[in-house]
Amino acid sequence: MDFKKEYSIRLVSKEFLNSDTCYLGFDCPDIADTAVPGQFVNISAGDVFLKRPFGIASTDKENGIFYIGVKVVGKGTSAISRFETGMTVDCLGPLGNGFDFEGYDNVILTGGGTGVFPINFAYETLTAAGKSVTVCEGFRNASQVILNKPSYVLTTDCGDCGIKGTVIAGLDTIDIAEPSKTLICCVGPIPMMKAVSLWASDKGMKCLVSMEQRMACGAGICLCCTVKVKDEGPEGFKNVRCCKDGPVFDSTEVVW
Repeated sequence: MDFKKEYSIRLVSKEFLNSDTCYLGFDCPDIADTAVPGQFVNISAGDVFLKRPFGIASTDKENGIFYIGVKVVGKGTSAISRFETGMTVDCLGPLGNGFDFEGYDNVILTGGGTGVFPINFAYETLTAAGKSVTVCEGFRNASQVILNKPSYVLTTDCGDCGIKGTVIAGLDTIDIAEPSKTLICCVGPIPMMKAVSLWASDKGMKCLVSMEQRMACGAGICLCCTVKVKDEGPEGFKNVRCCKDGPVFDSTEVVW
């Protein structure tokens, strides 16, 4: 899946979900209409060099709006969090390859950190299609909990909200009747995705992970977002481009 062109997009909504994370809505009918869960956009951070990648969190096709979540961690995300509604910025998208849900009766969505944003898009898409979906999300503590619904399995590391422990503790509470017909999709920190991958393998389930690498061009040219995947060559692995060949990979192919 390749992007069509660079767009000039207008910020139409902005909401802070907690002290360091905001939810932004941009007017761009093409992206809103064509994006699929797991894809991302590269958005200009104003005067900060290089665009920043963000997983698409939701789309409103009727009104031509797509949404992203921004956690402030550096100059680029700080600049974007200060955007005011009405302003326009440059954007490439939708980029990358999304999740393939085809052939599965049940889907488990697992997210942590900013991974909850693409998981939200997947949840909205699957439920709209009438699919059976279970969501398990993990956070450090209650102050970090965002985009959570009462139906979700919630975990926190310190136990001040939901189940105490990592997302694995949450996944262990889910009754999986037919593992071979259940797909698990995971987005979040590398240690979490590795743990979920091992958990899924033990259960006999396929697991797709969306890798969140540092990126520059977003189009597979600069080669700065490589991911090691298994290969039959002498080294046992090869480097592929997260932005172009991913960001979604079969977890069993990733060299963790």
